[in-house]
Amino acid sequence: MRLGVIAVLVLTTVALLLMSSVLVKVYAQTPQSEQSKPIKCQTGALIGYGGTIFGLADVCTNGNLIDVDITTNYIPQPGKVFEAWLVDDFSKGSDYALSMGKILNSGGLRFQEVMNNATTYTDIVVTQEPTGDLSPLPSWSNALAQTWLLPPFGQ
Repeated sequence: MRLGVIAVLVLTTVALLLMSSVLVKVYAQTPQSEQSKPIKCQTGALIGYGGTIFGLADVCTNGNLIDVDITTNYIPQPGKVFEAWLVDDFSKGSDYALSMGKILNSGGLRFQEVMNNATTYTDIVVTQEPTGDLSPLPSWSNALAQTWLLPPFGQ
């Protein structure tokens, strides 16, 4: 167990280092009006059933640019994949879920996007989906972990 926690911390550190260089590249390609907005970052544990730490999610945004890095030590069941979602508040928002894609077998996912309003999202949820699933919707009954995004998210 201790080795797993150390591995998650090492993966998180590496992800943060890689994320900083990517943000510089994205920043350089961004229009001047969006560059002036401050970038805010947060790291949250992806909490699963019974309080189990499924992994970590590092999220940075300036309101329009969003950069998400997810790391986990878990692997999906045979014939399944882990898929990560940005979700607009289940109770007060639209309940819209945007797929960030499949978490690789190496345990990592990187999602970068320029959006009109990246801070509308309030949660990151990880589900386990069938390999080759054609449905664009999350399988909520197979949700494994979640982290809540702090302000400026949820705006």
